Amino acid sequence: MKRRGVHHLGLATLDIDRTIEFYTKKLGFDVGWCDVIELPEGGKIKHVFFDTGDGSFVAFMSPEKVAGIPEEFATDINSAQNLPPAFYHFAFWVDDIDELESKRKELLARDVDVTAVVDHEWCRSIYLKDPNGLLLEFCATVRKFNDEDKIMRHHDQPGPMTSDPKDLAKVREMLFGGPPPKAKTA
Repeated sequence: MKRRGVHHLGLATLDIDRTIEFYTKKLGFDVGWCDVIELPEGGKIKHVFFDTGDGSFVAFMSPEKVAGIPEEFATDINSAQNLPPAFYHFAFWVDDIDELESKRKELLARDVDVTAVVDHEWCRSIYLKDPNGLLLEFCATVRKFNDEDKIMRHHDQPGPMTSDPKDLAKVREMLFGGPPPKAKTA
């Protein structure tokens, strides 16, 4: 069977240099391709593709003085849609829990603000944000799906694999933008 899946994700940044530094120095991705698109009507778009290590890429475009494109815009997607961070996010594959734990330690050593490991029952994840405000995830699948998994219903997800209230709060903040709203009293 031919390979299927995502070739690349195309995203936007207002600071290409900071984005390149983060994805290479903090996440350890290699730059696969860079170019500058010079538009006939003026302006240019700097363009970079980061190799995620499995043959797929994350690409960013950074417009500079391009007619019709605002000088400033929300690069995190969610805030432009008035949504919490968890809605539009990007998850990178890791093979197992050991690799996930190793990636978390590596990120912490590189001064990246990253959550504790989160148990979603069928996978484990860690979360962080890039300099554009995008929510990123590293995720390890821990079991095969079964027929029960295909039914739209509540599934228990234990959550952060910690009882530390600070870790719990960090996951909540990273995914949903803050503490839950207080219940209204009558």
